[in-house]
Amino acid sequence: MAQIRILGSETYRLIAAGEVIDRPASALRELLDNAIDAGATEIRVEIAKGGVELLRVSDNGCGMSKEDLVLSIQEHATSKIEKADDLLTVKTLGFRGEALASIAAVAKLEMLSKTEGPGSGWRLLKEPGLPVQLEATPARRGTTISIRALFESFPARRQFLKRSSSEAAQCRQVFVEKALAHPSIGFVWNSGAESEHLAPSSLKERIALLYREIPSDLLSLFQFEAAGCPFGIVYADPAFSRRDRKYLQVFVNRRRVPEWGLSGSMEYAFSEYLPGGMRPCAFLFAEIDPSLADFNIHPAKREVRIKNAEALRSAVYAAFRAHLRSSLGEGIKHLDWNSPRTSLSSSFPGSETWQKLDGKALDRAFWDRLDSERRSNGEAWAGETALRESGNDDGPTWEGSAFAARSTQGAGDGRTDPAIYGNEENECPPSGQAFRFLGRAFGPFLVFESAEELYILDQHAAQERILYDKLRSAKGKSQALLVPFIMDIPDSDLENRITSSLPELEHMGYRMEKNEGQLVVSGVPAILGEKGLSILAESLAEDNPPGSGPEEKLKAVTASIACKAAVKDGDLLEDRAATTLIAQALALPLPRCPHGRPIWLKLDRKTLERMIGRSV
Repeated sequence: MAQIRILGSETYRLIAAGEVIDRPASALRELLDNAIDAGATEIRVEIAKGGVELLRVSDNGCGMSKEDLVLSIQEHATSKIEKADDLLTVKTLGFRGEALASIAAVAKLEMLSKTEGPGSGWRLLKEPGLPVQLEATPARRGTTISIRALFESFPARRQFLKRSSSEAAQCRQVFVEKALAHPSIGFVWNSGAESEHLAPSSLKERIALLYREIPSDLLSLFQFEAAGCPFGIVYADPAFSRRDRKYLQVFVNRRRVPEWGLSGSMEYAFSEYLPGGMRPCAFLFAEIDPSLADFNIHPAKREVRIKNAEALRSAVYAAFRAHLRSSLGEGIKHLDWNSPRTSLSSSFPGSETWQKLDGKALDRAFWDRLDSERRSNGEAWAGETALRESGNDDGPTWEGSAFAARSTQGAGDGRTDPAIYGNEENECPPSGQAFRFLGRAFGPFLVFESAEELYILDQHAAQERILYDKLRSAKGKSQALLVPFIMDIPDSDLENRITSSLPELEHMGYRMEKNEGQLVVSGVPAILGEKGLSILAESLAEDNPPGSGPEEKLKAVTASIACKAAVKDGDLLEDRAATTLIAQALALPLPRCPHGRPIWLKLDRKTLERMIGRSV
């Protein structure tokens, strides 16, 4: 007797429904896709009890005729494709023809729809196990679909649903993702007492409205083409970052997908602007030819398989990194985010900004709440010329310029290594920005003022960046050792690390060769001097970043050497060495350490006066 049997249509329908509809959020996703595909300009969503009791989606799209309404709940019924080859060209969000049939199998379904033109609309009612009911009814153009009592007839499935609040949160997330990818469509959200209306807007405005904790004036849009595909990335200034990847999102053909390669490309492009452990805020929107992006690998189209994905990811990384270099330049360095925002008072209760945020306090550090008005170009002066132009006929009144030592006491025990800090015969090139050195604070910080702004400089991070740039730029001079240093190579991992790092190390100024399980060092970079040997041994012993390529490994070695050679917390710089370090820091094209931390913070006078209550 045969053990294999053909399942009944009702059983098969339930199995198929479970692949597509597993909770209210998945049903909402399908209904929103249909509304968007129908050409709607406004979509309304209403849920009750997390969408289990009621889930309703209304749109003003093209609507359905009586015949289409009846066919729409049949299995594999769709208006999006006709034959298999259409899967290579389909651009709609839906195309499988399974959603409405799956919903009708596990819930009470009501559909009201009307097409353009005279005549009445039609209402369709369908409950699990019961025949379809159809009747004419007055209606406006568009479609309204209501789902009630989801999984009521299937307690085994319903028991796996979470609390109403959790299901509502998942529905809300689906709503946000769809609204985010379609800013030209108006969306309305209703859930209990919670209501929100999103008018058609730009992409940046839609992101700021949906994620209100992201400061809207920190957002920028970068549009480009990579590998023949148009891309758009909305990203926030490095001042706004998180430890998780909540705001690192990828949308392919207007669907949010877990495409880790593309999100990793954005994250890596931001790496030199953010300290370790912090993630950027960046939303990527890609339009890829349907023949190169297969969404049919997942029943709910939650995943995508991209052809030539590596080439696409590399192109995105290269374009975005170049853009960040040109647009951010030195990146964030102000306490006030360096953004053209409203005055500080607008961040407090009762202000317009506060009211726009519905009185919800933002989860940010105190410094992140500070606001200041961006100085106009005329206020930004550097050097003696600008001082005179500002009305000071007597010229600059600095106590010391960039290369003049202050005649103070108590700095005689500081570090003055001429190879690193410069000397009278070999000073660093002027930065073009005059400053006044004020002193030191809390160990590693140097305090100075320039161009009506107060700087707090991290001496370790600043010198680390200076050394890093020098080590990676022109071929470094080598200082020969009187007695060559011999280092044993105990294992293959260290040998491979040394082999891959040799070109970069020789470029820095190291002179070395491998010889029968040993590394013979005959010279070190002149810029590092006697410290070069111990720093080399420590840096080579460190593991490379996981998943890093050859270029990243070389950068990591250089960054490690620069970090170990830089002045440390507790090292006291002489005044002359401190002013030279400040001048070198001001001349940096990218004032961030190789690991992404800013080398300074800036505070302008207006912000300082507001902080202590001198101005309103």
